[in-house]
Amino acid sequence: MADAAAAPPPGTGAAPVRAVAASVACVTASVMPGFLAGALGSDIKAEFGIGDTGLGVALALTYIFAAVAIVHAGELSDRIGSRRSLMISMLVTMAGYLVVAGAARSFATLLVGLTVAGAGLTLAGPAAKVLVADHVSPERQGLAFGVHMSAIPLGPLLAGLTVPVVGGTDGWRWPFLGGAVLAGAGMLMLPRERTAAPAAARPARDPAAGRFGHVRMGPLFVFAAAAMLASCSVVAAAAFFVVNSEAAGISESTAGLLLSAASAGVITVRIALGALADRFRTGAVSTVAVLLTASAAGYALMAANTPWLYALGGQAAIILGWSWPGLMVLALVRIYPEAPGLASSFVIGGLNLGAVIGPVAFGAISDAASPAVALAVAAAWVLGAAVLSLASRIRLDTSRSLSPG
Repeated sequence: MADAAAAPPPGTGAAPVRAVAASVACVTASVMPGFLAGALGSDIKAEFGIGDTGLGVALALTYIFAAVAIVHAGELSDRIGSRRSLMISMLVTMAGYLVVAGAARSFATLLVGLTVAGAGLTLAGPAAKVLVADHVSPERQGLAFGVHMSAIPLGPLLAGLTVPVVGGTDGWRWPFLGGAVLAGAGMLMLPRERTAAPAAARPARDPAAGRFGHVRMGPLFVFAAAAMLASCSVVAAAAFFVVNSEAAGISESTAGLLLSAASAGVITVRIALGALADRFRTGAVSTVAVLLTASAAGYALMAANTPWLYALGGQAAIILGWSWPGLMVLALVRIYPEAPGLASSFVIGGLNLGAVIGPVAFGAISDAASPAVALAVAAAWVLGAAVLSLASRIRLDTSRSLSPG
């Protein structure tokens, strides 16, 4: 207790930088399995004799546990602390990477390895946000969450860079070993747990209200639905970008570099939006809706199936359609300071559920009709996400105006 009472306030010393860096490493490691499988999908399809639907199932399984259990994982990370949660999640992720790298000699074994590797995201997603919220002062959390949320596009950036190196060879398993190393590095970077300041900032719960009775749940479900639709679109677009590039006349290695360039653009925009959010503390959700709406044009350009339009559309769809999650997470952390893990888990849960549904649906539509039809459906999904994001803001404002006091 004495150590907890003596804990410095968040935002002092080196702890904020270390916390953000650790959060980036841990989340990147936990989201990268699916993106590695997608970027190296041509080699995986050739070795195991599967089509786009089979590849979509493989990608979806990397997010299945995070999609169905992340809300409870968010509440758990609030209770047991970010450090313990991230240690557990990284051990799980490392185990899955090692299965893929060392034992995936059949499609079934590959599915097991990818599922286990992705399972670490279930706890890593919300726990990393608790880590940032606990170690970074509120006035700097916009930039901090912008950097932290760059971990997700960092996954496909790194995955895209592996294509020119090992794509078209039998060495596609080596990048998964690198993923295990990254997970171990994330564990080593974790700062000590903070206890005193967060406990003081988060009011005691009413036991009669249940585990989730201390937050307004209704708006969170709408935020989650918006995140799910947006994720269906952009995760499928990123995962199948390299695979579908050949039909548009772009080589596999060039497509891998284009995917990395788009991911770098997402990282840049996320950090810039986070910095702006520290200066302008309103309008985050409206900005999300604008970004999602603009990204729909990118899917239309990709569907034209000519090299330069596919490349340009891919940049627009991925950069604009994937730059917003940090803004939404920041908004929820500010609205629900008593439960940042639980509140952010709804957005992350929606993102993960979309990452399960999107690749499977996209792959099935692509096989049954064509990639162009699948891209048109993805554009419809992202427009629906824009509408729901505005509806979530309206519902939240309504619930706040009707609450007593």
